[in-house]
Amino acid sequence: MGEGLIEFLMNIPLQTEPEGNDMVCTYLIILAVILIALYLGLFIYNKMVIGKKPKQHPCKYCGHMVNAVSKCCSAPVEEKFMAGKCSKCGKETKTICATCKRDLY
Repeated sequence: MGEGLIEFLMNIPLQTEPEGNDMVCTYLIILAVILIALYLGLFIYNKMVIGKKPKQHPCKYCGHMVNAVSKCCSAPVEEKFMAGKCSKCGKETKTICATCKRDLY
């Protein structure tokens, strides 16, 4: 079972030709660049577009999916892990339920 795989890997022409024909290596580099560019594009899209949409959270007190608001001004928050930045005053604040005004976390 393993001999077939070894033969296949040994027959792949990865820069083994003496005349310098390294097209396979060139194709692999181009493929790697395309994959890295795609990854970076999706990462930036996630940070810039999807990250700005308001997220809903389950409230453990009222049992609904609710928007998170700030504890200081009851304004929408820009969320971070376990805390948020108030969109009205800009201070770091805790997130609370928009319906029952209790802590989400």
